[in-house]
Amino acid sequence: MSRERVSERLFRWFDGRYGIAPLFEFFRHKEVPVGFHSIIWYYLGGTTLFFFTVQILSGMLLLVYYQPGESTSYESIRYITTKVPFGWLVRSVHCWSAHLMILSLIVHMYSTLMLKAYRPPRELTWVTGFMLMGVALGFGFSGYLLPWNELAFFATAVGTDSVKSVPLIGDWLLNVLRGGPDVTINTLYRFFALHVSILPIAAVSLIGSHLLLIQRQGMALPVGETQAPRGMKFFPSFMLRDLLLWLVLLIVVTVLALFFPYGAGIPGVEWELGQKADPLAPAFPGIKPEWYFLWIYQLLREFPPHLFGLEGPQVCLLLVTVLMATWALVPWVDRSARRQQPSPGFTDFGVAAILFVVFLMLKAWDIGGGGKPDQLPDAAATARACAWLLLPLAAAITLVRVAVFKHRWFVFSGAALLHAMLNGFAGFSYLQAGAIAATLAAVVPVALVIRERRQPPSGGSAP
Repeated sequence: MSRERVSERLFRWFDGRYGIAPLFEFFRHKEVPVGFHSIIWYYLGGTTLFFFTVQILSGMLLLVYYQPGESTSYESIRYITTKVPFGWLVRSVHCWSAHLMILSLIVHMYSTLMLKAYRPPRELTWVTGFMLMGVALGFGFSGYLLPWNELAFFATAVGTDSVKSVPLIGDWLLNVLRGGPDVTINTLYRFFALHVSILPIAAVSLIGSHLLLIQRQGMALPVGETQAPRGMKFFPSFMLRDLLLWLVLLIVVTVLALFFPYGAGIPGVEWELGQKADPLAPAFPGIKPEWYFLWIYQLLREFPPHLFGLEGPQVCLLLVTVLMATWALVPWVDRSARRQQPSPGFTDFGVAAILFVVFLMLKAWDIGGGGKPDQLPDAAATARACAWLLLPLAAAITLVRVAVFKHRWFVFSGAALLHAMLNGFAGFSYLQAGAIAATLAAVVPVALVIRERRQPPSGGSAP
């Protein structure tokens, strides 16, 4: 019997029982829009899914030997990295793929913002992606404690301590998260359950919902277009390209794991095992979280102990909540994109977010502060050095926006740059500089609207 006949019989057998013919028909006719917007951005979702798959597979291998416990967590990780054949490689692949997954997810979500791919009817696709970002950050935070070493212990203590700033229920949340008032072995057990059970279930559910919405609604077209000029067959053309990219990414992860088995050696991107955690030992200075939490860590440092009658961390938490809520509600706030019209203000908002986060991350690394192991870095020198580093980045982004994309809206990005310049060069505190920049960012758009309304209907040249 020929191979073709065997495959046909198998297909008929499955189709008769599970009705898979419509699914095959769907994939046979599914197309991906082709154009400048799809050269890179349409592959980022698959890239993130690949890194998540590597996380699951490498995590399953680590679970074969990992034993959570006060006298077993650190020892089992040390056994994996020193005794198990290629155990160090599996752990390194797991750590590198975790960082690359979050980086890919951030770039994917940012590209969605820039392309306005959250336009109706894709609001829930954006929301599920936002929730997946939260789950990914939860993976990073919960997995950080599992080696039960010094750095992970004290970083978790600092990170969870910020939960106390939540009004009314802060102490209760802290006890739920830690399993008590302090970071103990109960915290490790809770983080382990969160990392290997609760978060994977949530992630798989959200990924399934996200992919279902994408398959149902298709890829978003550029703003203003109702039909793609041409398309590429999803199967096999686009899928084969995706698989080829996955192969390249596997090579990249393997090379990074081989040559940098304990991370890049910079705060936030390192996972050397070090010493076992000792809850009674004093915390050593210079503890920093993973790189994707650095901006929140630095923002907490910029707030004084008390502000506006509240605790500084509470005000900071409120600000972060407002920023995150704004990001999540963009599909409903961006009314121009909902009408299939350009929304330069939200594009500029995305650029401003880059400058805002990068400046805080640079400051969190204490660049230019000249701090020694027994001394605190010079905050003014750090702000000045980071402002100098941010300036060429902002200039390059602005030049590309003007020359390539013909952008003319720079209110929010200009405010973010002004914020950094006032803090770094003019001697203003971070909060003072932020208040000035935020005021200008709020006043300038209003002034521009008033100016437009006062202009005669047919007079003057277009801006």
